[in-house]
Amino acid sequence: MTGKWLNSLIKPRHILLVVYCLFSSGTEAQEKRWFVGAGLTYDSYMKTPGINLNVTYRLLANLHVGPDFSALLTKEETEAGRVVKRKELEYNFNASYLFKLSDRISIYPLTGVNWSKVTVHPEGEEAVKQLITALNAGGGFEFNVDPLCIFLESKFVSKLDKYALTVGLVFEL
Repeated sequence: MTGKWLNSLIKPRHILLVVYCLFSSGTEAQEKRWFVGAGLTYDSYMKTPGINLNVTYRLLANLHVGPDFSALLTKEETEAGRVVKRKELEYNFNASYLFKLSDRISIYPLTGVNWSKVTVHPEGEEAVKQLITALNAGGGFEFNVDPLCIFLESKFVSKLDKYALTVGLVFEL
Protein backbone atom coordinates (compact mmCIF):
# COMPACT_ATOMS: atom_id res chain seq x y z
CA MET A 1 0.00 0.00 0.00
CA THR A 2 2.76 2.44 0.94
CA GLY A 3 4.65 1.76 -2.32
CA LYS A 4 1.64 2.63 -4.51
CA TRP A 5 1.01 5.83 -2.55
CA LEU A 6 4.69 6.82 -2.78
CA ASN A 7 4.79 5.95 -6.50
CA SER A 8 1.80 8.18 -7.20
CA LEU A 9 3.24 11.03 -5.15
CA ILE A 10 6.89 11.07 -6.22
CA LYS A 11 7.87 10.65 -9.85
CA PRO A 12 11.42 10.96 -11.24
CA ARG A 13 10.46 14.12 -13.13
CA HIS A 14 9.32 15.74 -9.86
CA ILE A 15 12.72 15.21 -8.29
CA LEU A 16 14.49 16.57 -11.37
CA LEU A 17 12.31 19.69 -11.23
CA VAL A 18 13.05 20.25 -7.52
CA VAL A 19 16.80 19.79 -8.11
CA TYR A 20 16.71 22.25 -11.00
CA CYS A 21 14.85 24.86 -8.92
CA LEU A 22 17.17 24.46 -5.92
CA PHE A 23 20.38 24.76 -7.85
CA SER A 24 19.58 27.08 -10.75
CA SER A 25 19.28 30.29 -8.72
CA GLY A 26 20.91 31.97 -5.76
CA THR A 27 24.38 30.48 -6.25
CA GLU A 28 27.41 32.20 -7.73
CA ALA A 29 28.35 30.86 -11.17
CA GLN A 30 31.91 30.03 -10.05
CA GLU A 31 30.61 27.85 -7.20
CA LYS A 32 28.47 25.64 -9.41
CA ARG A 33 29.96 22.26 -10.05
CA TRP A 34 27.94 20.14 -12.47
CA PHE A 35 29.13 16.75 -13.65
CA VAL A 36 27.72 14.51 -16.38
CA GLY A 37 28.61 10.89 -16.91
CA ALA A 38 27.91 7.76 -18.90
CA GLY A 39 28.85 4.14 -18.52
CA LEU A 40 28.06 0.48 -18.85
CA THR A 41 26.14 -1.31 -16.12
CA TYR A 42 25.34 -4.89 -15.19
CA ASP A 43 22.28 -5.77 -13.12
CA SER A 44 21.94 -8.96 -11.04
CA TYR A 45 18.11 -8.85 -11.11
CA MET A 46 17.80 -8.95 -14.90
CA LYS A 47 21.24 -10.52 -15.39
CA THR A 48 21.81 -8.28 -18.38
CA PRO A 49 24.09 -5.37 -19.30
CA GLY A 50 22.85 -1.89 -20.04
CA ILE A 51 23.80 1.77 -20.30
CA ASN A 52 23.89 4.35 -17.51
CA LEU A 53 23.60 8.13 -17.75
CA ASN A 54 24.04 10.41 -14.76
CA VAL A 55 24.16 14.06 -13.70
CA THR A 56 25.48 15.23 -10.35
CA TYR A 57 25.81 18.57 -8.65
CA ARG A 58 28.43 19.37 -6.01
CA LEU A 59 26.23 20.75 -3.26
CA LEU A 60 28.75 21.36 -0.46
CA ALA A 61 32.46 20.58 -0.53
CA ASN A 62 32.47 16.94 -1.71
CA LEU A 63 28.75 16.22 -1.24
CA HIS A 64 27.21 15.33 -4.61
CA VAL A 65 23.50 14.86 -5.39
CA GLY A 66 21.73 14.02 -8.63
CA PRO A 67 19.77 11.63 -10.80
CA ASP A 68 20.93 8.70 -12.87
CA PHE A 69 19.19 6.49 -15.39
CA SER A 70 19.94 2.94 -16.52
CA ALA A 71 18.37 1.09 -19.45
CA LEU A 72 18.99 -2.64 -19.46
CA LEU A 73 18.93 -4.84 -22.54
CA THR A 74 15.79 -6.89 -23.08
CA LYS A 75 16.21 -10.46 -21.91
CA GLU A 76 14.40 -13.35 -23.59
CA GLU A 77 13.83 -16.59 -21.72
CA THR A 78 11.79 -19.68 -22.48
CA GLU A 79 9.30 -20.52 -19.73
CA ALA A 80 6.75 -23.33 -20.04
CA GLY A 81 7.49 -23.63 -23.76
CA ARG A 82 7.02 -19.95 -24.69
CA VAL A 83 9.25 -16.92 -24.96
CA VAL A 84 9.05 -14.32 -22.18
CA LYS A 85 10.71 -10.93 -22.72
CA ARG A 86 11.80 -8.91 -19.69
CA LYS A 87 13.19 -5.39 -19.56
CA GLU A 88 13.95 -2.81 -16.92
CA LEU A 89 14.39 0.95 -16.85
CA GLU A 90 15.87 2.30 -13.64
CA TYR A 91 15.74 5.86 -12.30
CA ASN A 92 17.68 6.88 -9.20
CA PHE A 93 18.22 10.02 -7.18
CA ASN A 94 21.45 9.61 -5.21
CA ALA A 95 23.65 11.42 -2.73
CA SER A 96 27.33 10.64 -2.30
CA TYR A 97 30.27 12.12 -0.43
CA LEU A 98 33.72 11.91 -2.00
CA PHE A 99 36.66 11.14 0.28
CA LYS A 100 39.91 12.09 -1.46
CA LEU A 101 42.65 9.54 -0.92
CA SER A 102 45.05 11.45 -3.20
CA ASP A 103 44.91 14.11 -5.92
CA ARG A 104 43.64 11.50 -8.37
CA ILE A 105 41.79 8.90 -6.29
CA SER A 106 38.50 9.27 -4.37
CA ILE A 107 36.11 6.79 -2.80
CA TYR A 108 32.50 7.45 -1.86
CA PRO A 109 29.50 5.95 -0.10
CA LEU A 110 26.20 6.32 -1.96
CA THR A 111 22.57 6.30 -0.88
CA GLY A 112 19.37 7.13 -2.72
CA VAL A 113 15.88 6.41 -3.91
CA ASN A 114 15.20 4.06 -6.84
CA TRP A 115 12.27 3.75 -9.22
CA SER A 116 12.42 0.70 -11.49
CA LYS A 117 9.98 0.07 -14.32
CA VAL A 118 9.98 -3.68 -14.93
CA THR A 119 8.15 -5.06 -17.96
CA VAL A 120 7.37 -8.77 -18.41
CA HIS A 121 5.90 -9.73 -21.80
CA PRO A 122 5.01 -13.40 -22.30
CA GLU A 123 4.55 -14.42 -25.93
CA GLY A 124 0.88 -14.15 -26.94
CA GLU A 125 -0.14 -12.11 -23.88
CA GLU A 126 -0.27 -8.47 -22.86
CA ALA A 127 2.85 -6.99 -21.28
CA VAL A 128 2.73 -6.51 -17.51
CA LYS A 129 4.43 -3.31 -16.31
CA GLN A 130 5.35 -2.62 -12.71
CA LEU A 131 6.78 0.55 -11.15
CA ILE A 132 8.76 -0.39 -8.05
CA THR A 133 10.01 2.19 -5.53
CA ALA A 134 12.99 1.16 -3.42
CA LEU A 135 16.03 2.44 -1.56
CA ASN A 136 19.56 1.93 -2.75
CA ALA A 137 22.94 1.98 -1.02
CA GLY A 138 26.44 1.35 -2.21
CA GLY A 139 29.71 2.99 -2.97
CA GLY A 140 32.22 3.80 -5.61
CA PHE A 141 35.69 4.73 -6.67
CA GLU A 142 36.84 7.62 -8.91
CA PHE A 143 40.16 7.97 -10.69
CA ASN A 144 40.81 11.50 -11.95
CA VAL A 145 42.52 11.75 -15.35
CA ASP A 146 42.01 15.43 -16.25
CA PRO A 147 39.66 16.50 -17.80
CA LEU A 148 37.58 13.46 -16.83
CA CYS A 149 37.15 10.83 -14.12
CA ILE A 150 36.84 7.10 -14.52
CA PHE A 151 34.38 5.64 -12.03
CA LEU A 152 33.40 2.22 -10.75
CA GLU A 153 30.24 2.05 -8.67
CA SER A 154 28.24 -0.71 -7.02
CA LYS A 155 24.85 -0.41 -5.37
CA PHE A 156 22.22 -2.62 -3.79
CA VAL A 157 18.52 -1.93 -4.54
CA SER A 158 16.33 -3.06 -1.63
CA LYS A 159 12.95 -4.22 -2.99
CA LEU A 160 14.38 -5.93 -6.03
CA ASP A 161 17.15 -7.54 -3.96
CA LYS A 162 19.61 -6.71 -6.73
CA TYR A 163 23.11 -5.44 -7.19
CA ALA A 164 24.19 -3.18 -10.00
CA LEU A 165 27.79 -2.63 -11.06
CA THR A 166 28.58 0.36 -13.28
CA VAL A 167 31.81 1.56 -14.88
CA GLY A 168 32.07 4.78 -16.85
CA LEU A 169 33.38 8.29 -17.38
CA VAL A 170 32.39 11.57 -15.68
CA PHE A 171 33.06 15.06 -17.10
CA GLU A 172 32.86 18.38 -15.28
CA LEU A 173 30.66 20.91 -17.06
